[in-house]
Amino acid sequence: MSSVEGKTLLIVGAGFGQVPAIEKAIELGLNVIVIDKNPNAIGMAMVDKSFPVDIIDEKAVLKLAKAHKVDGVMTMQTDLPIPTIGLVNDKLNLTGVSYQCAIDCSHKTQTRLKLKEKGVAQPVFEIVTNHDAAKVAAEKIGFPVIVKAVDSSGSRGVTKVENSQKVAQAFDEALKYSRQKNVLVEEFIDGVEIGAQAFSINGECVKVLLHNDTLAPGEFMVPTGHSFPTFIEGEQLIYAEKTIKECVEALEINNGPSNIDLIFDKKDGKAKIIEVGARIGATCLPELVKYYTGIDWVEATILNALGEDVVLNETQQIPTAAEILEAKEDGILKEIIIPDAVKNHKDVLEIEVTESIGEQVSILRKGTDRIGKIIVKGASYQEAEALALNLKSKILFKIEKH
Repeated sequence: MSSVEGKTLLIVGAGFGQVPAIEKAIELGLNVIVIDKNPNAIGMAMVDKSFPVDIIDEKAVLKLAKAHKVDGVMTMQTDLPIPTIGLVNDKLNLTGVSYQCAIDCSHKTQTRLKLKEKGVAQPVFEIVTNHDAAKVAAEKIGFPVIVKAVDSSGSRGVTKVENSQKVAQAFDEALKYSRQKNVLVEEFIDGVEIGAQAFSINGECVKVLLHNDTLAPGEFMVPTGHSFPTFIEGEQLIYAEKTIKECVEALEINNGPSNIDLIFDKKDGKAKIIEVGARIGATCLPELVKYYTGIDWVEATILNALGEDVVLNETQQIPTAAEILEAKEDGILKEIIIPDAVKNHKDVLEIEVTESIGEQVSILRKGTDRIGKIIVKGASYQEAEALALNLKSKILFKIEKH
């Protein structure tokens, strides 16, 4: 019998990204409540209690949480409902991110200002509200720059801009994915981007797991893959871990997971914070953590949300890599071909296609455009990455163009 059996967990969101949390919560014997604005979201049918409530409607979610006397609340892989979760935690005295922390992490302007106040390494930035201000900021910082939405997730509204002629277009793209009326213009740092999954307990960042990142080529800065262990070592590794802990504690992510993107600047070799999310990372990261370390990151997050003790002991180190699957063009998915040699490969850990025949698909412009994943293991991260890319290339999606 699970020590948490019978407790009630509210999972905010019911898309594919929440499925691992729903499955784990059911396995632990919890009473699981799921909410999502979309009544047809995949997770809604997985539990007995699901409600069509908008995940960013803070008052509605709080009312529901109170009515059902929830013992914990969580989400995965999306920043949108983090303030909602923070409010519920504050009002019901639950363990997890606070409302103020949620606001600081979910609004990138707040993140930047808070890290600047605490002296944490990050890119030079400007907050702008119109085309003219964006152009002035970009020219002041120096091209290329990154123009991004301030309160989106999944790499929505993030564009690398090479010259002043494209600033206005990038500003509009960012604004399209933001509920705020301002946009960030940031220094583009030439260097190597990596990421980290961190976990905090009682105000201390107690675990940092760095991983390698692969980004889509071109102007849309979308992660396409990750791998463990990181290639960073020695003094750089120590500095990166120190910077991440400073970042997490500066933002007061006191309990639970955090997802951090950072980049090693070629100019000075220092790690600088790019993005921070007060939640589990996306793009297969919780799965990779478990395969690499043996730590069930999803279970740890659930236990933390319920106020239970969390143990984060590594039991293994198996190099792993994941690649997302994406469409090569916009259109309707007509056929999915996964060869037996891919399905049955001895080092394949997971293959998943999340879109069905007849559904609309598009090229990779944001994280949610992914249509599946492949996760593999190898003798090293390099071998695992190469295998993931090789097997991914053999999976074919036949698409009917518009």
